[in-house]
Amino acid sequence: MTDRLPKALRASPLFLTARAAQALTQHCREALTRAGFEDFGAPDLAVLAILEGVDGGENPSKLARTLRYEKSSLTPILVRLREAGLVAQKKDPQDARAQLITITEKGSRRRAEADEVIERATEALLGDVSKKVLKRHAEFCEALLKAAEREEKA
Repeated sequence: MTDRLPKALRASPLFLTARAAQALTQHCREALTRAGFEDFGAPDLAVLAILEGVDGGENPSKLARTLRYEKSSLTPILVRLREAGLVAQKKDPQDARAQLITITEKGSRRRAEADEVIERATEALLGDVSKKVLKRHAEFCEALLKAAEREEKA
């Protein structure tokens, strides 16, 4: 299919990165749905993964910055995760006006289960792609994110 694209799009990091992300997201979303995670997607998993590595919880604003989400986009995700019992919200002991979000034991279990589904789905989709290409892709994504962070700080 990409061979039918105009040369400008085949050479565009913006277009190719966005389209590849959409394709992988859709593939994993379908796998999650088949596995019983109908209301569980990549943004939910990203939030849970970040919280898994944070002792004592995380401030929603910092969580949004870390994930590169708008706070307004993060709020409904947190509400959905809280209602499902996957995260909890508590007052920040350092600042009574602030809240901290923590992952629950149920959230940790569900994240691990969903990670397994995504790992199998990704392997099924990308099984024919060489490890070298996957490593270069990861390096490209890392460089892209670092460049964006530098640009934001400038």
